[in-house]
Amino acid sequence: MSHLIIEQGKGIGTEITVPLDGMKFGRSPANDLVLEDETIMLFQGRFFFKSDGALWATDFSAVEKTRIGGQPIDEVALTVGDLVETGTYAFRVIGVRSAAETPAPEAVGVEAEDDAIDLGFQSSEPVRKKNVAKDPAEQKPPSFGHRLLQVSIALLVILVVALAVPEVINLNGGKVIPLQEKEEQLAFSYECVRGNETDVFRYYIELTADGTASIEIDNLGNRHNAKSVKVAAETLKKLSRRLSGSGFFEINRNYVIEALGSYEYYNIAIYCNGEFNQVRVLNREMPQDLRRTISTLEEFAFSALDISSTLLEDEATLIRFATESFKLGEARYSERDVKMGNLARSIKHYTEGLDYLETLDLKPDVHEQIKVGLAKAESERDIRYKDYKFNADRAIRLGDWREADRQLRVLSELIPDRDDHRHETIIAKQLEVGEHLR
Repeated sequence: MSHLIIEQGKGIGTEITVPLDGMKFGRSPANDLVLEDETIMLFQGRFFFKSDGALWATDFSAVEKTRIGGQPIDEVALTVGDLVETGTYAFRVIGVRSAAETPAPEAVGVEAEDDAIDLGFQSSEPVRKKNVAKDPAEQKPPSFGHRLLQVSIALLVILVVALAVPEVINLNGGKVIPLQEKEEQLAFSYECVRGNETDVFRYYIELTADGTASIEIDNLGNRHNAKSVKVAAETLKKLSRRLSGSGFFEINRNYVIEALGSYEYYNIAIYCNGEFNQVRVLNREMPQDLRRTISTLEEFAFSALDISSTLLEDEATLIRFATESFKLGEARYSERDVKMGNLARSIKHYTEGLDYLETLDLKPDVHEQIKVGLAKAESERDIRYKDYKFNADRAIRLGDWREADRQLRVLSELIPDRDDHRHETIIAKQLEVGEHLR
């Protein structure tokens, strides 16, 4: 069974099982659980079971202590629901008994994962409900003295607030001073796996607590790609607000198996300003709120990582897109004399075709065809640019402004891309000719 789930830090949403002989954690690779955070000690602490089978945590550090419920610890027994924090990592306790003492899970109908198609991506762990109740044996009713202490503290807080608020208002000229805005905290992981009889395609998008976004795209064959960037704080604030209102944190986890020769799996875990939820969907139509959340995460990745949405398609789809672009490029090239802009359009289609195949390590045959078509079109564009520019410059020297304008209009169709330095030359000459035509 799983004992911990990462709510903050790299690998958010990952469930961790503590072995019977315990698990050391820290920054050193020698640990059982390696935490990639410079603020964490090389050997920070250890999760272990005592003789009664209960899960405990101990901290080795003398300075930056591991915390539970915000309080530093030396050694403490863990209970379900505890939040164990160290550095930028936070682990939620979801199980406290050793595997040797945990009874085998009963069948749970459509929520049992044992009936799933095994494509190597399924967990062998039992299904875990969204809200895990504590073991009744661990829940002791509070004593009368404890209740009296709680009531006394509550009354004291009310009294302090009642006395302090008017003074705060008076000091501010009768205006209420707003509470200091909390720093927004956001981290997520989003995995999508699609499989069939011939291939399995996976992409994984992650945002860590330090604002680093990354993506991994791969399949069983020839596709392996990874990219990461640091995201601006303002971008993260906007994303945080969108996710807070997406309805994601009200969605129950889904484990429904209806596989018919295919496999489609989604695993989304998000921590946002103190809220955490993880939703997993297997071979099932997902709720609207989850679709909205996925769209938000993917749009963020496209923008922050500067990638095309088509890269999140499987290999067969990318090859189909590239082939269609090649055919469009060939068609526009054959019509280059009908309209000068068709030559530029053919180059655009060829370039799109190469972009579709960029993440494939082994390129299909159409890749070479596209490269040949692109080189052919670019070579002809260069020749035509020199010819029409020569004609435009000659007309300018002769003062034939109408002819110069005509030649420059053709050139602007031939080189419409503003990122091409030749486009700036054309625009400058058009402004000069325009002054003489007024």
